[in-house]
Amino acid sequence: MDLAAAVQHLKAAKRVMILSGAGMSTAAGIPDFRSPGGLYGTGAQLLEVFTYLDHVGRPVEWQKEQLAHDIRAALTHSYFEVNPLPYHELRRGLIIGLGEGQWKGTLAHVLPEVLNRNGKLHLLASQNIDGLDHKVVSDKSKLYNPHGLMSCLVSEPMDVPLCTSPEDPLYQKYVSLVKTNIRDIYADRPARKGKSSHLWPGPATSTPITLDMFGDLLPTSGPVAAAAERERVLGTYSVKPGTVLFDRTLWTRNAAGERVDFLGETAACDLLLVMGTSLSGLTIDIIAHAAGQLGKPRIVFDMTDAPVRSMQQQSSWSAGRDVHLQSPLDVSVLEILSAMGWLQQLVDFLPHICLRSLLALQQFVRAKGTEADGSALNEAVEAAIDIERKREKHFYGDEPADEPAQL
Repeated sequence: MDLAAAVQHLKAAKRVMILSGAGMSTAAGIPDFRSPGGLYGTGAQLLEVFTYLDHVGRPVEWQKEQLAHDIRAALTHSYFEVNPLPYHELRRGLIIGLGEGQWKGTLAHVLPEVLNRNGKLHLLASQNIDGLDHKVVSDKSKLYNPHGLMSCLVSEPMDVPLCTSPEDPLYQKYVSLVKTNIRDIYADRPARKGKSSHLWPGPATSTPITLDMFGDLLPTSGPVAAAAERERVLGTYSVKPGTVLFDRTLWTRNAAGERVDFLGETAACDLLLVMGTSLSGLTIDIIAHAAGQLGKPRIVFDMTDAPVRSMQQQSSWSAGRDVHLQSPLDVSVLEILSAMGWLQQLVDFLPHICLRSLLALQQFVRAKGTEADGSALNEAVEAAIDIERKREKHFYGDEPADEPAQL
């Protein structure tokens, strides 16, 4: 019944807006940060392994106290400019992995572009900072990353990025500096759970990365910022990926550089998909609640009922209007694509899909048989799986991948 209602909404919709969250990327194999047991979910343990700096603007005691109160202090500008090492130690594997092309998207990452190709996508508001959306969404004016992107390089608090692509020589220099200057605090974990030193050995101790280390690669504005770093008596650290720190404001422009009024875009849509986010209190969650208050139908893709409970508390939940697809993301997306007659369109995206999702697709096509025109699609999926197995072996060796969700 829920699937039928979701399909009915999608068939009728002309302006679909999507609010996506961390669940999209954890399914792609990117280690989680926020959940219990995630990369900064074990705060007490991290306090003992972070690197603290002497002879900076705040004493070591202050640095430890800030993180003891809330480990996310490492992801604030007020902390980063004093000591950038906990930020970089938390995200060493993510920075290097993205720079090296370690991860591919899931079927859920592909759904927005399928909607776009079929004339239905209004806007994807992606909470994720990994940039996997950018590899598949072709119309950049319909892609908005309010929390910023790891694939940009900035000098905080400058408004203009130093570079905007991980392929840029400046970004690649940054990745190289992270490899040689930042130690791997997750070295005791498996590679799929955050360890990065199996391919990129880190130093025994961490050293702050400064703009001076980039030399002639810096753009015109860079030397000015580098001089500002040097001239501060106690030093101010600034260079980092373009993610929005917790004490900074959300991005206000889409991937095409145009201003975004996300509440205005919510009012203009006629259907909202909420995918892989628990609506746990981030600012951008207001999109989901505003849509409900405006009477827009919402389809929630989530294994738990957390986003539904959040909506019930903050913006009402209408059983006759809103739909909860309580299955793994890949499973729900495949059911939707099949019901909409769009399954064959996945052939164009196979090179961008991770192994776990490819295996789920293979399982789905085999189960559907001729109904999904399984023969031709299955051959293409099998070829993609062979390629992806070899690629993943480079990054993970013989470490097994997670099994795909069962249909």
